[in-house]
Amino acid sequence: MILRARRSCPIRAAAVIGFAFVTLLAAVARAQVPILPPRPPERVVAVVNATVLTAAGPPIVRGTVICKGSKIEQVGAELPAPAGAEVIDARGGYVSPGLVAIEAAAVGVGGTDGNIADSLDPYQLSLRVALACGITTANVVDVPFPGFFGEEVEAISGAGSAVIKLTQGDLEGMLVREPGLNYFAMPGRQVGLNLFRVRESFRKASEHLKALREAEAKKTQPPRTPPELEPFVTILQNERPTVVTAGEEEEVNALLEIQREYPFDLILSRPDAAFDVARSLASRRVPVLLKARGADFSFDFTTPVVDEHGLIPIRRPSAFWELGVSVALLPYRRGVSLDGLAGRDLTAYHLEAAFAVRGGMSEENALEAITIVPARLLRIGDRVGSLERGKDADLLVWNRHPLDFRAFVEKAFINGKLYYEREKSTLFRGIPLK
Repeated sequence: MILRARRSCPIRAAAVIGFAFVTLLAAVARAQVPILPPRPPERVVAVVNATVLTAAGPPIVRGTVICKGSKIEQVGAELPAPAGAEVIDARGGYVSPGLVAIEAAAVGVGGTDGNIADSLDPYQLSLRVALACGITTANVVDVPFPGFFGEEVEAISGAGSAVIKLTQGDLEGMLVREPGLNYFAMPGRQVGLNLFRVRESFRKASEHLKALREAEAKKTQPPRTPPELEPFVTILQNERPTVVTAGEEEEVNALLEIQREYPFDLILSRPDAAFDVARSLASRRVPVLLKARGADFSFDFTTPVVDEHGLIPIRRPSAFWELGVSVALLPYRRGVSLDGLAGRDLTAYHLEAAFAVRGGMSEENALEAITIVPARLLRIGDRVGSLERGKDADLLVWNRHPLDFRAFVEKAFINGKLYYEREKSTLFRGIPLK
């Protein structure tokens, strides 16, 4: 017994020394790593007593929207505000998602050489105005040469774009994704010959993509992409949807055939003369971008205002929607004009939806056409476009229903942070509410 006890002494001594050494190392580590202060609790905001237009269901009377940090925590009727929450009483007012502009030009972006991320300007006046008018997210299109009557995106094949949030004075979190969408303009003249060339370009791009995949699988040198095929290869890679301007029925049918053979996410911009193929668009789930107030200004005074289907411009969004086509609305002009033709640009974006209602759309569907529908087309519908639990806390407080021409944005939140307040802003503050 004595012998056994003597043999265990070195083991016990080693254990004691090891424990002391580990304790010393832990003490040294604690001395070298500073103790950080506890993180402040996330800000909680509760907007109460409002009619909540979720863009994901029917309006909620006496509704409450609770935001925690940068996310929406809860949406419902007569929900109690959490203890310690900042309560905003919107009695008599409305709450909606932030508006999502599917296309905007020269908003939040300075001069650019194609890299929008390096050209963001959160202090730009156009951004401030657009935010004050309810736009919280926009797909900004790089248009270096604006026309006399406004910026024309369709004239620029492959124009660069980026999805941004209009975080006034705050660069952090402003860029959501770049690029936002692909752009491609169909040829206008010699339609038959040009459509053949377009089909051939898609065929060659498809073969080139197959060669690229084979090279990647075999880990060999990939073939060089010819410059003339780059736009078509980008479209077929389908990393983002492609907006194609194709108004004529022949062009649209050709596009649908191409898309059937070479699948990619297609968005048609202003297919005003292609209403006959609306059912085909619905069956193929191809959305359209439409203007509720008609085509752009033109010196062509021979084209009739009422088309062969008897549709006046404000009727088209509803007519397409009724046939099952998803519709996102475009403003008459995609920029912010502080002079000239007032009310025909992004400052009246919510009124484009009002014009669509005048043409037969329901208020709910018209609101969706400037919120959740464009958000889905930009592939960010899981984040913005509707008031639902877990989404970004991008919301607007209005004095009236947003489709009322007398409506003003009282407060605009992006990611749970207040970026615009009418009472404290020089924009629209002096206009009396009626």
